[in-house]
Amino acid sequence: MNARRALREQIYGVNSHLHVLHALEGLDPTTAGARPASAPHTIFQGLHHMVYWQDITLARLLGKNPARPASATLGWQTPAAPEDQSDWEAAVAGLAEGLRSLDSIVGDTNYDLGRVVDPERGRTAFEEILMALSHNSYHLGQIVLLRQELGAWPPPKGGDTW
Repeated sequence: MNARRALREQIYGVNSHLHVLHALEGLDPTTAGARPASAPHTIFQGLHHMVYWQDITLARLLGKNPARPASATLGWQTPAAPEDQSDWEAAVAGLAEGLRSLDSIVGDTNYDLGRVVDPERGRTAFEEILMALSHNSYHLGQIVLLRQELGAWPPPKGGDTW
């Protein structure tokens, strides 16, 4: 398997875990905004956190060179719950759009994955993409656990991938 194909599969979690977007299906705004006593964040906040950092990665990949956030807490500024169903759906759509953009970039054989996209750290596009995919997987695991704790598991397409 080549590196581009492996990256493209991992964008959605293929062969690693439940499809990223399937893990978010079947949730309503109330559940997405609920926080078990043991959890620091809600599903809605976790989703927005993923989109926040994914958008920074996409900006870097597209040559926009965004400033590095001054604090990790900036990625957790979202309210606990969506205002309504359309707010929840917009958050999921934001993640999906970013995933499609990553897929498009990785699938473009003319895109140089060895190009430095984070000059401050000397990180290449390949390294930046790996970091984003790992970050998404990490927080997806938290979302799955929150769904389980809230009694909202499995999602409609099931919780097992094999």
